[in-house]
Amino acid sequence: MRGQAGFFDVDERLKELSAKGDDLERLSSVVNFELFRPDLARAVPRSDGSKGGRPPFDHVFMWKVLILQASHSLSDERTEFLIKDRLSFMRFLGLGLGDPVPDANTIWTFREALSRARMNGKPAIEVLFRAYEAALTKAGFLAMGGQIIDASDVWADTAYRSKANEKLLAGNALVSRILRKKPKGKPMPANVARANGIKSKVRAAVEHVFARQKGPMGLVVRTIGLARATVKIGLANIAYNMKRVVWLTERATT
Repeated sequence: MRGQAGFFDVDERLKELSAKGDDLERLSSVVNFELFRPDLARAVPRSDGSKGGRPPFDHVFMWKVLILQASHSLSDERTEFLIKDRLSFMRFLGLGLGDPVPDANTIWTFREALSRARMNGKPAIEVLFRAYEAALTKAGFLAMGGQIIDASDVWADTAYRSKANEKLLAGNALVSRILRKKPKGKPMPANVARANGIKSKVRAAVEHVFARQKGPMGLVVRTIGLARATVKIGLANIAYNMKRVVWLTERATT
């Protein structure tokens, strides 16, 4: 058996991870996490240390922990374990092997404080999301939120098509863009298939986001209270957008 790993052994392993393609390393190189610091400091104020005790973990450090958690749909306990276990997680957080790691209770406490926080009458997570959105716009990325669907249209899959729903939409001056069902025991008419295809292209832009979050990111909301659910979904949205920016940046360079 080999002895305990030394500094150079860890450094060599990290180089190997970089060569294989470390998603978190790419994320760190593309996203400026410091842009969140001012809003995080306002949302989660810290004591002045006059009462003693262990110094709290840095705001941006804890924010990155929550991004890790959201990216992999991890419990607080699992997040603590994987930070200690994975070199890629440690590097992303700027930790050495001997550095302290936040325990599950610390992670929960920080997220709870963020859940309760409101800034300018809005949930803090919404303010943080808007701050990142503004940074993306400044960096030259075009945010398309709210532009894909016209206010007078309703888009949905075939499960939502019914006489009652069509009547409801018409009564509210809304245009139905709900996919039509295939006739039972008959082939789909060509014109209906073409129309469904056009509608599906529009819906796909939104569905891909949900598919990514429910699939690779494993997003499941199991929280008590709207505030906690809002933070969980908000973190998932921010994490998704970060991953998307990494992909777009790499695509542009290659």
